[in-house]
Order: sequence, then C-alpha cells, then structure tokens
Amino acid sequence: MQSRKGDVRMKNYIFDLYGTLIDIHTNESKPSLWRNMASLLSLMGASYAPGTLKKRYRELVRSQRAERLPVMREKFGDDGLPEEDVEICLERVFEQLLLERGVEADEKTLSQTGLVFRSLSLQYIRLYEGVPGLLAGLGKAGKRVYLLSNAQRMFTEPEMRMLGIYDCFDGILYSSDAGVKKPSRHFYDTLFQNYCLEKQESVMIGNEYRADILGADAYGIRSMYVHTAQSGEKPDRLPESCRKIREIGSVIDRGGPG
Repeated sequence: MQSRKGDVRMKNYIFDLYGTLIDIHTNESKPSLWRNMASLLSLMGASYAPGTLKKRYRELVRSQRAERLPVMREKFGDDGLPEEDVEICLERVFEQLLLERGVEADEKTLSQTGLVFRSLSLQYIRLYEGVPGLLAGLGKAGKRVYLLSNAQRMFTEPEMRMLGIYDCFDGILYSSDAGVKKPSRHFYDTLFQNYCLEKQESVMIGNEYRADILGADAYGIRSMYVHTAQSGEKPDRLPESCRKIREIGSVIDRGGPG
C-alpha cells in the first residue's frame, strides 16, 4: 500500500494537531506554574504548598490512568491494551485535587481551572506557516478534513478557536473524550466509526513517527510525515504507506490534493 500520485485520490484528510498544525511549547516543570496554581486553588478554598501540589497532581495523573485501563479494556474488548495508550480527562484530576481539600466544583469551574493551568505553562503557541491556506484549500477542493489529536478538550478547543482553525474541520476527536490515544487502533477506529470513513479514501498527516505514522500504518491507512522541531529524532525509514513532506503546506502538491 503506497501513497503516491496515481493512487486512489484521497477524500478524507486526518490531521494531528500539536507539532503538525500548531507550533507550541509548554513547560509544566517551571516553579512559577506551581506557585501560581497553588495560589489559585488556595483562593478557591483548597490550600496546597506548591511542591505538594505538583507531586499530588502527578500522582493523580498516574493513578487515574491506571484506574481507567480496565475500563477501556472492557469497553474495547482488548485485554492487551497497554496502559500508555490510555488517556485520562484532566478535569477529573483538578476535581480530585479540590475534593481532597473539601472543595466541590462544577464542570465550568474545573474547565476554567484547567485553562489557567494551561496558560501558565505556555511558552508560545502559533500556527505553522501555510496552515490556514492548506485547510481552506482542502475545503475548496471538496475534501473532508478531520482532527485526531492526543489532547485535552478543555484547553485544546479554546486554543483552536483562538488560532482561528476550529471551524475548518468536518470532525474532531480528542483523546480525552475517547479514553485512548494514538497509536492505539481503537482511537483511529473510533474516528472512522463516528464519521463513517473508508480506509482507502483516508490519509493521516502528522509529525510523530510512532503515534501518527506507525499508528496509521498498523490501522491500514496511508500517511504523510512532516518533521518539525517537536518530532524528536528522524526515523531511519518510513513505511511504504507513508510519504514524507517537507512542510505542512506540501500536503497539497502542484497537482492539487490527491
């Protein structure tokens, strides 16, 4: 299975988000993040020292993933689903942090708390050059555009709206909603089932070799690999089902999207 000119023309373009369409850098280790979050939670009635908050947050992330594993295995009927492919919902982490100090919060408050956390961790966020034109061009060409992202809805959706690309997609699936993440075949399959996609008509575009490229290949769909600063080490070789592109705008070649 190869993704070359002359193959069946693609109808469905499935994008990764961070590192592919959005150039972003966050730092959840900087002391100021935990000082400011500790101050915020204290104002909400949940008193934490910064170091204690950081430690407990990370403990809850690990424990919630372990607790969600059997639930996802039962849901997908897959006893071999690895824990690293399970995704948590960060709202539940912030909910537990507050409950442990006797504070109850509604979903809106939890989402706003998550947004503050994200904003404090951000170093920068911006679209890669050519992204708006690419998404608009695919839409004008009659293609369907989807997002499959290892991400938390509570801050990813506002970031997409802020950058002006949220409405460019015909369908979106976040790992925090699905309970699994790439490269899990169950994450890919959930997107395909939700939007009635056909494998032979679909291509995955991403910057992460394991999650986007090997995940797509294992699921049986074509892919395009773009190497960015967030990709890590360049792979020695790509699957035959994958085409390497120089930059994200190269998804549409001179002959138009194929």
